[in-house]
Amino acid sequence: MKKVGLWIATCVILLPLFSAGQGSEKKERPLSPSEKMDKLFDFWNRLDQPGFAVVVVKEGQVLYQKVFGLACQEHGVAITPNTVFNIATAAKPFVGQAVALLEKQGKLSLDDDVRKHIPEFPDFSIPVKLRHLLFQTSGLRDWLSVLQLSGRDKEEVTFEQVLKIVKAQKQPAFPPGDRFQDSNTNYDLLAETIKRVSGRPFSDWSWENIFKPLKMTRTQFRDNYRSILDDQAFTYNFTRREYLRGIDNLSLAGSHSLFASIADLSKWLLNLETGQVGGQDIVAKMFTAGRLNNGQSSGFGYGLKIETGPGRPQVSQTGNWAGSGAVLAYFPDLKFGFALLANWDYTPVDGFVQGIIESYLPAAAEPEKKSPPTEAKKAVKVSPEKLDSYAGDYRLAPGQVFAISRAGDHLILSVPGAKFPLTALSETEFLLAVADARITFQKNKEGKVQQFVWKQGGDEQTAPKIVLVKPTPQELQEFAGSFFNAELDLRYAVELRGDTLIVKAPGQNDIRLAPDEKDHFTTSSRVLPMVIFQRDGQNRVIGFIIDSDPVRDLVFKKNSLPTGN
Repeated sequence: MKKVGLWIATCVILLPLFSAGQGSEKKERPLSPSEKMDKLFDFWNRLDQPGFAVVVVKEGQVLYQKVFGLACQEHGVAITPNTVFNIATAAKPFVGQAVALLEKQGKLSLDDDVRKHIPEFPDFSIPVKLRHLLFQTSGLRDWLSVLQLSGRDKEEVTFEQVLKIVKAQKQPAFPPGDRFQDSNTNYDLLAETIKRVSGRPFSDWSWENIFKPLKMTRTQFRDNYRSILDDQAFTYNFTRREYLRGIDNLSLAGSHSLFASIADLSKWLLNLETGQVGGQDIVAKMFTAGRLNNGQSSGFGYGLKIETGPGRPQVSQTGNWAGSGAVLAYFPDLKFGFALLANWDYTPVDGFVQGIIESYLPAAAEPEKKSPPTEAKKAVKVSPEKLDSYAGDYRLAPGQVFAISRAGDHLILSVPGAKFPLTALSETEFLLAVADARITFQKNKEGKVQQFVWKQGGDEQTAPKIVLVKPTPQELQEFAGSFFNAELDLRYAVELRGDTLIVKAPGQNDIRLAPDEKDHFTTSSRVLPMVIFQRDGQNRVIGFIIDSDPVRDLVFKKNSLPTGN
């Protein structure tokens, strides 16, 4: 639901094609699952570009295993089932499995303070425990986000750098255990804990205790980014003009740096059914989500995202780094799973996931509806005055704004390049038929519309109503200046060029700030998706924060200088 705007944009492109396909459909022999898979990857089955490797297992058998494209674009070397790919953050389940094995052996406990195993870890006012790292609830800042902010993400990354970033953090972003927040830092600290508990590098321990017993002979964690691996799929970033070699600068085994072949990953997926390594209790533990302090699920287990939707519980993990992409997914109740690997970023691997699932599994059971289905509700008439009260802009996420307007006796939802009619089901609830979604407007205590709730497929997301502004150059001038964060020893400059604010950040191209609502500016940068300026009691701009969970608690103060300057 966090990508609703992207979904609608995709819908605009695909809906005409879908309709055309329906009209010209011919009666043909149903395709087998393997034939559906071949069709899914048909465009990529060529030897003039990087490619993919995929394996599907079910009930103890490998049902499908194929490779497409080149492992080395420069020399025309084809991918094989034994070619090793960088699976990026899809390495996390293997760290989680290692923690479960050592926990079973009594060599560590999830209730251990991290400082018990890593004494140089900061002594915060509240302890951070291994369970907080494992279930992604520690509140520790993601090292990758910090390095991107400082323009140092292309330098070699080691555990020493990660620990330095942790030490610089004054306090966790929230009390450990209060909420889920994905952070690579957590899993690199876990890998270091395993190293210190076992007395061996994590790469060696994982080989002896996971990969070797499963005969995953091509799989290994890499400790040094300069290490040479046999039959490696080199990674590529694709541009409209050329291929660029992906930059992998990680000498950090844990959250990243696992290299595995598709043939080896099939063995690991089958182990999720057999429990050959560790036993069924270890597998069951990996499929269980951790709990937050309030008792609710964190949605994350031992390195795996846990989804317990209707009909088919699922565990999964994805990864992408330096042009590589990976998906690991398993459905415990159906004894079905798959792995998909890529060595370029032209097409995101998660775009194939639904096609793989639909090739082998029947449609998931629909959740029981407590209210009459949408189609059973008749459209109603709503007064123009009421419709006008809903008109305005609503934000779902940074850079994702929906515009609601009235056209005659109905509402229109607009996104860049497209408009969609809304059907009134009541005075406050409206149907967006193209997405089978409902929008319910809500008021504040003063009776003014303050947000709408988007409901679709059992999920929901709140979009607050905002007022977009267009500051004059004179008004923009007050945001210009020098902004410093002492924790990262990092300075940004905000400059006014003509009628546009520009952020100059170390190691990055200039970033354009686009006005949003008051004191809010959006960008096209992943590093700074939205900048929110702060004011003092005299309404003067005194700093800004970045609207991104991993670094939200970082405050850049205006015109402040580093200590000693």
